[in-house]
Amino acid sequence: MTGILDLRVFDPEREGLLARLGSRADSSGLLSRLPPGPARDVVQSAWRGLQALAPNLTNPATYAPLPPPAWTTTPEGKLPSSDRDPRLEGIASDLVNIAMLLGPQWEAGLAARAARLLPAIARRGMASAESLASKSPMIYNPPPKPLRPFEADYPHGAPADATGRLTQDIEGRPLTARYIVGRSAAGAQDQAFAPAGFDDLARATTGHAAEAIPPDQTAFGRTTLLPLDSGRLKPTGIELRAGMRPDKADMVYAHELGHVIDEIAGQIPTEGLSGELKGVYNSLNNPNRTRGGLDAAPTARPMTPQRRGYDREEAPREYMVEAIRAYMTDPNFFKTVAPKTAAALRAAVNAHPSLSKIIQFNAAGGLAAMNGSDSDSPAIPTQP
Repeated sequence: MTGILDLRVFDPEREGLLARLGSRADSSGLLSRLPPGPARDVVQSAWRGLQALAPNLTNPATYAPLPPPAWTTTPEGKLPSSDRDPRLEGIASDLVNIAMLLGPQWEAGLAARAARLLPAIARRGMASAESLASKSPMIYNPPPKPLRPFEADYPHGAPADATGRLTQDIEGRPLTARYIVGRSAAGAQDQAFAPAGFDDLARATTGHAAEAIPPDQTAFGRTTLLPLDSGRLKPTGIELRAGMRPDKADMVYAHELGHVIDEIAGQIPTEGLSGELKGVYNSLNNPNRTRGGLDAAPTARPMTPQRRGYDREEAPREYMVEAIRAYMTDPNFFKTVAPKTAAALRAAVNAHPSLSKIIQFNAAGGLAAMNGSDSDSPAIPTQP
């Protein structure tokens, strides 16, 4: 270090800003240049208070070059360290005093915060883990729609086993998952995914049930993703904000499970599905509701992910995740209003090597899907 070999004698009375500030009214002090009056008294009092609070930071000798290294050995026969500056300990002490003054009780809550954060950090496994957060609990369940006849979904008969359980989805893929959303038995109505099974689905897909987190530590819901090779992301856990109303907590939990399914499936494409996805998102998220609150008001400004605070890159995933939540919550609604998206979701999930063992979707699309409507091009528009 250059300061070690700098043999100049540091004169604190002449060198350095702190020396020139001074508390004495001498010719070289900055305070002496202020005209007598209240302003000078305030500055002088403030300087003296700072000297009392942080004596090391305000000591001109703190900023002097280090003296030459000592060549006298210690009683143990060793030379003192030439790069250790004992003044740093005093500076650190001053900084702690200032922090404690500016943030009362800061130190009292630090240990408690650390105790709550450390388990979450360990659970995520690495500092580079990403997350997908729910920014609002103001979401709603799908509005009811007239039930679609079973024969309309299986016009040529339903392949079923001896117990009546359907063995193929609408497109003929094997139905073998633990959970079937939609049609699961010959002649039966669509079956939603009950919230009672959310924990089991979370364990099967992430390894953990959702965990309740104090409000000051998380968004309303959060899915942690572990980056893998080739840009893939692996969901490793779900956190839910403690204290939400039970019905809203179920909706946020379903939304986060939608993120898990979407990420494991490799992010389901949204191209050509804009109209359906925007309509579903608006129905499930617009706070301006019809009388009775079952659906978004027809005259309301459409709700979009961007209005929730998501950026342009996040919007397609939010659209698709809310579509998954709608499918899980009310398959009859979803197949009625979003048949093309329902088909895309089934194609991505029902034959997936791991998801198809856990959850599959089975509800037919309506006339819109068979007629090929909603043929708009690329991804979701970024409507503000």
